[in-house]
This record gives sequence, C-alpha cells and structure tokens, in this order.
Amino acid sequence: MRRGTALVLSIALISACARNRLTKAPTVPGDDPAFSAPEEVVLRGLESDPPEALALLPGDVVQLTTVSAKTQTFDGLIVDAMGSLHVPLAGDIQVGGKSLSQAEKAVERGLRQYDRFVRANLIITKLDGHSASAVGAVTTPGRIQVSPGMRLADLLAEAGGPARSISQEVPTLVGNLDLARLVRNGETVPVSLPLAAKGDPKHNIRVRAGDQLYVPPVTEMLIMVLGDVGTPQPIAYRNGIRLTEVLARAGGIVTSRGDRKDIRIVRGPLREPQVYTTSWKDLTGGDATDVELAPGDIIYVTKAWYASTADVLNALAPLIALANSFAILAIAGAIGGN
Repeated sequence: MRRGTALVLSIALISACARNRLTKAPTVPGDDPAFSAPEEVVLRGLESDPPEALALLPGDVVQLTTVSAKTQTFDGLIVDAMGSLHVPLAGDIQVGGKSLSQAEKAVERGLRQYDRFVRANLIITKLDGHSASAVGAVTTPGRIQVSPGMRLADLLAEAGGPARSISQEVPTLVGNLDLARLVRNGETVPVSLPLAAKGDPKHNIRVRAGDQLYVPPVTEMLIMVLGDVGTPQPIAYRNGIRLTEVLARAGGIVTSRGDRKDIRIVRGPLREPQVYTTSWKDLTGGDATDVELAPGDIIYVTKAWYASTADVLNALAPLIALANSFAILAIAGAIGGN
C-alpha cells in the first residue's frame, strides 16, 4: 500500500513540476542534440527470385475428367485444407503441393484398383488456393488471387495502392510504402515497396501464394494537433512545415480556453519523448522564432487555467497504445501537468 501511494505521489510531483522544467522548443529539430531522427533502414532486395511450378493448393477448384471405356467429367472438386481431393469411387487423394501431372498420376493410382486402364485429366478452374493478402492502409484490403507471373508491384496495384484520405482538401497518402513489409512463411522479405513500384528487379519480386503485404499507416509522417484548437486533427507533414501553419490549419487556438503562452510539442518515441514548450503569444508578437516541426510531432494546446492528465490521456488514447500504463501517465504528466 505504501509503495503504491509513493508511486502516485511521484507521478503527481512529476506532473506538477513538468511545466516549469520543460525546455523551450528549438527553432529547428536539429538544434536539440538530444533529438535524433530515426535511421533509415536500407533493404537489400533478393538476388535470386526463380519462378515456381504451378501446384495444387488447398482451396483450388478443379475439373476431373476420367477416360476409359466410358468418359466422365466431374466439376467443382475442391482441394481441402489437408490437401486432399475427394475423387468419386477412389475417395480422398492427396494432391496438395503436387503439379497437375503429379496429381493426375495420384488420381489414376487411386482409381486403378477399380479400372486398370483409366486415365485422369485435371484442369484448375479456380485458383482460389493461390492467394496473397494485402492488409493495413491499402485502398482495398483483403485476399488477392495470385496469377502466374504476378509481381509485388502488381499485388499493390490489385489492392488499390496505399490508402488515401482528404485533409484540409489536400489529398495525402495514409499508407506508408517506405515501412511496408512483405511477409512470407512467417519471415519478412527484405524488399522495398517504393523500389518495387519503380520496377527494381531485386525488389519487384514474384508473389507467391500465402504472401502477406502489410502497409502501415503514415503515423510517423503526420503531425497530430490536439487540445484546445478549432479542429483537432492530423496534418500531413512536409519538409519545413512550421508551428504557426499547423495551428492555423487546425482552426487556431480556441481563445476562450487555449493557453496562448503554453503550447506543448511532444517529439520522438512516446516511451522516451522530448517534450518542449513554446508561446503562441511570443511567436505572433515577434518575440520568438517560429518552430519548425519534425514528422510525428504531437502538438497539444493546453487549457488556459490548467491542463489535467485526464485531458491529455483522453486526447492521446486513440493514438498511442503502450503496454506500460505508468509510462502513459508519465508522458501525460509531462505534457499536461495536474
């Protein structure tokens, strides 16, 4: 009990003192040596990307024709989840992962206990088992049929490309191709979606059944404007964008509530953020230099008379999900105070 009380008091003390200890926001992010932009990850691509033979997979639909003294055709036979094909008279025949020729021979072996001279012919009528998926911030997420020769850029195009939205009447990309990943057999393939879209053969690789393309949302390329502004919203980041422009596009500070002398800027990873303060009054009055923002910044306009932890948590709850609730409290206290 005493330990829990001490922890609550410590968080309250951090919150009460945070406002007075916050660093003034640097004019440009690089002016603060404590902040460093994340390093760019260079993906090497694949040196070898050989084609694979077409094989029957669970979910494929086939037409079976048996030729002997009598020719019979069976439509709509489905390869089940175990890779088996239920053949009339012969029963379940294992065909999963086999080529059409290999599957035909397997079916013939199953039928020849009843007809020594039977021949089998298989035709794939639906490649439903040959599918990849595109999930995340794409226009049309879901399963996509993989046709022979399909490449990564084709998969992205079939999914409609990265999702888009309208912000301030300006179309902005919501899907982040730079951080998109292709997962195959549980492992990430080291290919770049932007380079694949440009036709780089090391990155625009062949798509295989079961591949999963994940396009994350562009949270790190947005600036979130929260608190007492006209319209709290995400604003698309661009190089050189300044605080005054972002606040103006969010409808400005609500003058009856927003504190013009205390605007918080949260920068960097939310587990260990850099929290700055700046004054709108000084900026507009010419007593301070406008602040250049960094991608992923969160701008929070505090209340004129107080900014509670609850206010900040309610505003940030849809945006962040940290496993450690005490880390959230510490961040909220640093932004808002108690």
